[in-house]
Amino acid sequence: MTPVSLILEVVLVLLLAACLFYCWRLERRLASLRSGQDGVRATVVELAQATARAEAAVRDMRQNAEAAGAELQERIDDARRLSDRLGRLGAIR
Repeated sequence: MTPVSLILEVVLVLLLAACLFYCWRLERRLASLRSGQDGVRATVVELAQATARAEAAVRDMRQNAEAAGAELQERIDDARRLSDRLGRLGAIR
């Protein structure tokens, strides 16, 4: 073996070792990314459920507001009729 080929083989071994090291680091980062995605996925599911509950609550609030508005309008109409009757009774006397 010539000294040049020996030096080239040593350089090649060092480059392969560096490549293995970087592949190992990449695998660790990918594994942590995959495990992090599970957390993100669970958070997205929770957010979707919370959004659905909020939409249902807003629908209920809207229905309650409409019912309260209708009842309030009915009471206002009753009060106006009563006020008109009282006004006519006062004008008669």
